[in-house]
Amino acid sequence: MSFDHFSAALGGLGLFLLGMWLITEGLRVAAGLSLERLLSSWTSSRLRGLLSGTLLTALVQSSSAVTVAALGFVNTGLLRFERAVWVIFGSNVGTTLTAWLVALVGFKFKVDLLALPLIGIGALLRVFAPVDRYRNLGMALAGFGILFLGIQTLSSGFDSLGQQVSLNGHEHNILLMVLVGMLLTTLMQSSSASMAVVLTALAGGLLGFHDAAAAVIGANVGTTSTALLATLGATSNARRLAAAHVMFNVLTGVVALILLVPLLALVHWLAELLSLQDDATSQLALFHTCFNLLGILLMWPLESRLSAFLLTRFAERQSSAAKLQYLDRNVATVPDVAVPALLKELDRVLVQYPGALADLPDHRPQRQRVAQDRRQVLTGIGDFLAGLSKKSLTESQAQQLSTGWRIQHNLVNVDDALAVMDGNGVAMARREDHSVVKELLTPWFEEVRARMADDLGPDPGETSFEAYQSGYDHTKSAVLQAAITGRLSRQTLDLALQDLSLSRRLLEQWHRGLEHYRKMQQSQPEGPVTEPEPTDSASPSSERQ
Repeated sequence: MSFDHFSAALGGLGLFLLGMWLITEGLRVAAGLSLERLLSSWTSSRLRGLLSGTLLTALVQSSSAVTVAALGFVNTGLLRFERAVWVIFGSNVGTTLTAWLVALVGFKFKVDLLALPLIGIGALLRVFAPVDRYRNLGMALAGFGILFLGIQTLSSGFDSLGQQVSLNGHEHNILLMVLVGMLLTTLMQSSSASMAVVLTALAGGLLGFHDAAAAVIGANVGTTSTALLATLGATSNARRLAAAHVMFNVLTGVVALILLVPLLALVHWLAELLSLQDDATSQLALFHTCFNLLGILLMWPLESRLSAFLLTRFAERQSSAAKLQYLDRNVATVPDVAVPALLKELDRVLVQYPGALADLPDHRPQRQRVAQDRRQVLTGIGDFLAGLSKKSLTESQAQQLSTGWRIQHNLVNVDDALAVMDGNGVAMARREDHSVVKELLTPWFEEVRARMADDLGPDPGETSFEAYQSGYDHTKSAVLQAAITGRLSRQTLDLALQDLSLSRRLLEQWHRGLEHYRKMQQSQPEGPVTEPEPTDSASPSSERQ
């Protein structure tokens, strides 16, 4: 193979991958909350979950985006794991649309007549459209054009190679081609790109149909590498869904290899019915579809046992209080799903703060350990938001991100104040007048704790420091009076006044954080809740019950 032919094949593959990325990003952002609403309302049964996964993957041209969206709904309790599994299975079927696009459009039309106008129109929309959605649709259109140019360039490289080398008729190549398909998908992290390479190699005469079918099986099994990589640092639900994805693809691949001869006979029969008997690339796309439908038939009777098994696996390796339960880097790839997951994560942090004031002004070692776990979660939320900020965001999503940063910053300030007050408690405990200062400050901290708990209730009170002013002024006057009468030393007075000032700052930051939190809550669209899965994690409502 000459360098010119190699560079043509490599450049075509690069154009195809770039086109796929533009299509996925453009359609994912343009779909926005539509993807979220469809998943929330179309997954009430395994069949509806299967159809929604298939449809959404066909629309956004990315099984990964649909998988992460499903994961976000599982993490927030709006989608049962058993239903999310069928969304994942359906996304595998949805990826077959790419194969049909390549087979029916990429090799049947004069690509220049189709691709160049798509690139031109898409670029104009991307630059001049006044609305985010249209700009992203323009990016997707340009992506389709670049994808078709990639197919043409890739095809020219393989055509030349097919005239020099042919692997037709070597039946012993079946297992080798399965490994080649797996390797292609693992290296490119895209089964669609692998499918395009195999289709082009078939069209150029480099591969026979049997070998191409084996490579397709390998490409599908190779997608498990993407799923396994996604589990690194992921939540338990993410690992469970990745395991379901791996089991589905591996089982389907093994059975398809065992039944390869009858499966190919079925494809040839269907091709004759559809008048595709002279079109090898369309037949391979048909095989890809039949192969994935075979997986659905295999999993239909097995899914309930598989889900029950997976729900008992992948327990957290560290204290759940110190680990993010709803957020990971996978969820960050779909900003509209990330926001409800972020709210759920904040829920379990917010409910801890009223209890954090219990027994103040005394120091309690247990409170310090809980505070360390909480700070670790807040740091994780900050890291998540930093990762999310690197994604392509609409104006609305960027505003949500900004609100999330404010909440995280406010809660970090609350924790900083609590840490200093806890240290002051250690210093006060060493002083002879400890019982006096405790008697003076305890009612104030109890009032603050009770009001913060009420703030999390269905009917929160006034969210400003004015609601606390009377109790604050009374406590401060009592502390100063005790110092004047000699009941408190100057050192203890300093510590007590510092605690009062810190409690005021704590309340200001608490209420600002709650205000931003409720603003984020109100911005979320109301949609149907689909059989929420019971969770062990705390939320403001469960904490109050």
